[in-house]
This record gives sequence, structure tokens and C-alpha cells, in this order.
Amino acid sequence: MSLPKYRILVNGLYLRGWDDSETAGHSGHMGWQPRAVEMSKMLMTRLKDQAKIVEGNIELRSQFNRIYDRVRYAGFDLKRLEIERVTVE
Repeated sequence: MSLPKYRILVNGLYLRGWDDSETAGHSGHMGWQPRAVEMSKMLMTRLKDQAKIVEGNIELRSQFNRIYDRVRYAGFDLKRLEIERVTVE
């Protein structure tokens, strides 16, 4: 059995990945983190075929948490979040 696959749309654009060379802000420093952690910038695209394919529900939650952190800590203006299941044709 294979893992389910998804694409994520944020404000009408597909999530392409994360740019570790550029920061979008700093996370909170509660809990396990003794200090704030720099957050990578989201890379977006209009092209469906360039979208990041997220494999499995655990990875989907991880990607969602990364987006949520940008909303909570970096002031990202989230208007719409869509998750689309990728089907094999």
C-alpha cells in the first residue's frame, strides 16, 4: 500500500518548497526550543507540475505546521489554504 500524496495551495499558489537561504521570520521559543529559530521562506508557483508533492499524512501535517508557524510568528497573511489529493491516472 502506498502513501497518499497531496499538493498544497496557499492563497491560490502552489507550495513549491522552502528556501533555507532566506528567512521569513523567527519562531517562538517556548517548550523545547530555548531560543527563537529562523524560519525558511516559502517558495510558491502558479504551475501545478512544479508543486511540491507531499507524501503521507504525517508529512502533510509537518508542512501544515510550517505554514502555520509563518502565520503565527512571521505575520504571513493567510487568506486561503487548500489541500488537494494527488491521484494516479
